[in-house]
Amino acid sequence: MSFRHRLTLLVLLHLILLQLPICSDPSLGPPTDAAALHLAYEAGLWQLLDLFLLSEDTQEGFFAEAFAAWLAEHGGLLSSTPGYNTLAADARRLTVSPRIEIDPTYWPIVQRLVLVGQLETAAELLMLHPAYRELQNPGMATQVESIEVVYQLLRVVPRFSRAGSSSSGRLGSMGTLTDDLVQFGRERAEWRKRVDELWAGRERLLAGIKKHDSAAAQGLAGILCLLCAGSDNAANAKKSFEYSSNIATNWVELLTGVLLWKYTTLQPQIHLRQLLATIQAGQKAHERDSDGAFLDFLHELLPASADQEVQSVVSLCTNSPYCSLQFVAHIFDVLRGHPAAERIISRPRPHYGVDQAELYTLNYAETLLGHADTWLMASEYLAWCPVNGAAVMEAVIDQSPFPVQDERMALKALALAQRHGLTAAAAGLCRRLGRAAAQDGRLGAALQWTMRAHDPAVCAELVAPLLAQVQQLLLEQVGNYQVAPLAIPELQDLQPLLAHLPQQHSLNDLAGLQHQLGNSSPSAALQTRSYQELHFLRAFARLQAALADVQRHQQQPGEQQQLLAAAYAAVREPVVQLLLEGLAPAPLQLPLLLYLVPVLDSVHMPFSRADVHGLLQLVSNAAGGLPAAAAAILAGEYSPGLGPSWPLVAGQHTATAGPGEGGGKQLHPRHVNDVRMALCRCLVKAHVAETGQQVRVN
Repeated sequence: MSFRHRLTLLVLLHLILLQLPICSDPSLGPPTDAAALHLAYEAGLWQLLDLFLLSEDTQEGFFAEAFAAWLAEHGGLLSSTPGYNTLAADARRLTVSPRIEIDPTYWPIVQRLVLVGQLETAAELLMLHPAYRELQNPGMATQVESIEVVYQLLRVVPRFSRAGSSSSGRLGSMGTLTDDLVQFGRERAEWRKRVDELWAGRERLLAGIKKHDSAAAQGLAGILCLLCAGSDNAANAKKSFEYSSNIATNWVELLTGVLLWKYTTLQPQIHLRQLLATIQAGQKAHERDSDGAFLDFLHELLPASADQEVQSVVSLCTNSPYCSLQFVAHIFDVLRGHPAAERIISRPRPHYGVDQAELYTLNYAETLLGHADTWLMASEYLAWCPVNGAAVMEAVIDQSPFPVQDERMALKALALAQRHGLTAAAAGLCRRLGRAAAQDGRLGAALQWTMRAHDPAVCAELVAPLLAQVQQLLLEQVGNYQVAPLAIPELQDLQPLLAHLPQQHSLNDLAGLQHQLGNSSPSAALQTRSYQELHFLRAFARLQAALADVQRHQQQPGEQQQLLAAAYAAVREPVVQLLLEGLAPAPLQLPLLLYLVPVLDSVHMPFSRADVHGLLQLVSNAAGGLPAAAAAILAGEYSPGLGPSWPLVAGQHTATAGPGEGGGKQLHPRHVNDVRMALCRCLVKAHVAETGQQVRVN
């Protein structure tokens, strides 16, 4: 068995075995939770298949002890009250009984415990016999001597088991444990010889106790008879088998007794099927207080498992009411531990195109897809399906309604798609989430999901109404030449998103890109910038913050001019980004320049001559020429190379709004002239400032 198979087994058992107290702890009473009982069935079957197909105990000859340990753990599954271990419950009841010797079930229960190898519990009940409490009574002392002989047989019985193994831990350490086959054979032969001697002299041994307690004498004789199962005396062995058949409540208990006391080192793959036929034939008439349907299922499963018939095991589990789709999907991890299993499991199923392991995994995943709490788990199962898993997972992520309902689940689904390399599914999920957020009016969330989908075009569509609002507010400011920020709450809500936009190309990068494109127009390069609308909004928000600082400093009497100049200086960077680096769409360029006229006319105007040249060229491109006054001012200094041409919206060559557009104030040719004149005055101030600075330096 590979480490991967064992690791898978242990992880799944850790989850399933949490339910085992329902079947192993009699103090909990009969189970009332059907789901928990079903898990208990699956835990028992899982460990049983592990025992036959993977366990090293079976391969090394310790099957008898391991099977007895399985029965001790899961015996409640065989009960007529499914999930309730009646043997453990009866033993627990006897330990607290005030008059154990008069209970008619006392000796039958002790004998059943001995039969199935639960020797520690049997010895504990023997020590509770009232004879041990009244040793001063000569009659009781005789009874103790008889009980003590049987007790000592159980205490020293050789057991073929490893110390510290799971089976020895479940059955206890009663007896002498050895994993040396030669030593075990020698010691067990001597012990059997002692049992035969005691059985032959049982009349004399039990004569004293028979006078005072005939039930005790019969009970001790029955234990001796059970222990004669491996006797070389054929008559003794036959009588032991017949007595065991009467004591056992079902053929599984009888099988356990025969394995422990007669065929201790049996190899199930070689001998178990024949032994099962003999035992089931001899026990059928004596079954009582047992679940006949589950025993019938085990009657088919045990021979198939013992013979390691992989396909038979799969068929039985698939059609069994005790095995869920989850169990069937995982059972292949156990079966693959068998050397010949892979050839059978990997054989394609007719009409499906996949092997049966993938088929049953897909069936189980399908049951998980319809629930919000389990659909992500279904996607993990699909990762185990090499043929159709990726396609089904992509369809699930693309169509499932659950991620749209819960953002936390959406993030998990996105991580799942990215982990499995389903980039198209991840992008599709992000688009769905973006559309859902947009429909709910959550613009920031919609933009965030759309950016995760790497879809700048949809982002532009989402912010188009906000850009229209900005344009409308700028048009409403036309003619109101005052430094005042605009009230745009939606823009403030986007600040966290805008602060983490991906980096944009610088102008130098764009020049190189323009050269690669072989296009003489810089607008072709500018239009390759992703998320330009969002970068515009970020720069515009920074402009609003800078203007708010300017307004605050202007409204405070006695404000230091240095602070006011610093506030005006902060206006420059967003203006350069908006107008000189091409972030502002063409319809917004002239309204922005009109909005900035108070800044251009201020004594603290922050722009350089190069900046003003670029702004003048922007007006020239937008309106088709420079005024004579500006041309005179720029004579001998102006160069078209000082600023790039700015991209215009297709079909638009002016920034003016036509009649009826904008819903508010309209732009007129005089507004263009106002901007030109303001820029001319600004250019003069920039020229004077820079010339004076040069003079001071010289």
